[in-house]
Amino acid sequence: MRKNKKIGKIILYIVLITLAIIQITPLLAALMNSLRTNADIKKVAVAFPFHPQFSNFGKAWNIGGYFNAFANSMLVSISSSVVVLVFSIIGGYFLSRSNNKFSNYLLVYFGVSLSIPTFSFLVPLYYSFANLNLVNTHVGLILIYIAMNLPFNILLASTFVSGIPNALDEAAIIDGCSTYQVIAKIIFPLAKPVITTILLISFVNTWNEFTLANTFLQKPELKTAATKYVLFVGERGSDLSMIYTAGIITMLPIVLLFFFLQKYFIDGMTSGSVK
Repeated sequence: MRKNKKIGKIILYIVLITLAIIQITPLLAALMNSLRTNADIKKVAVAFPFHPQFSNFGKAWNIGGYFNAFANSMLVSISSSVVVLVFSIIGGYFLSRSNNKFSNYLLVYFGVSLSIPTFSFLVPLYYSFANLNLVNTHVGLILIYIAMNLPFNILLASTFVSGIPNALDEAAIIDGCSTYQVIAKIIFPLAKPVITTILLISFVNTWNEFTLANTFLQKPELKTAATKYVLFVGERGSDLSMIYTAGIITMLPIVLLFFFLQKYFIDGMTSGSVK
């Protein structure tokens, strides 16, 4: 019995190590290529940079206008994430506390909406926003990101809130609290793990999104960091070293954010997925 458990653990570790290598290999390749010249990359696709070109980062930063792009990304990501957080907790509360067919239909709707690809509604959405003068505005993009991030996060919040005893709500209501006061004073303080997770998921999804940002924001001064790759792609050739460097620059804030908040993210995911 012990021997079988030991073999099982060994197999599990092998699988986990293999998956970790698969995940980290593209990142290491991108980091190495960001420190090489374009000519070297065209000769050998991936290689260790024996003569690292740290100047690539300064060049990419200046050409891409990343200071302004980061400001745009922060504006869009933070704004949409905060709104998603508030509506996710409120929506999750009502769904978890409701025992009727309508709430069940909403759960199914949110689940189905997660499987709808972005490209399926891109064209009609663009024309609708153009008629509303929301193309080339951060407000329009924020509204789209809110709608995209809400379904999953409402489901996550709903599962978490289901684990909070109804007795706490009832006690607060007896003391004179309204429903929204219960959410603000009882649910929000208890939902700190899932709050961090919702903020991280929404922020990362918004920060990394390319297709919608590149379609709805066409003015250079409005572009987000994730769309700056296109500046290094040309009809007659692309500057591969700059593309890799742009990827590292764009990815760095997210890596640092997750590094410092990974404990809270994991706690939120586990508490929000186990009732």
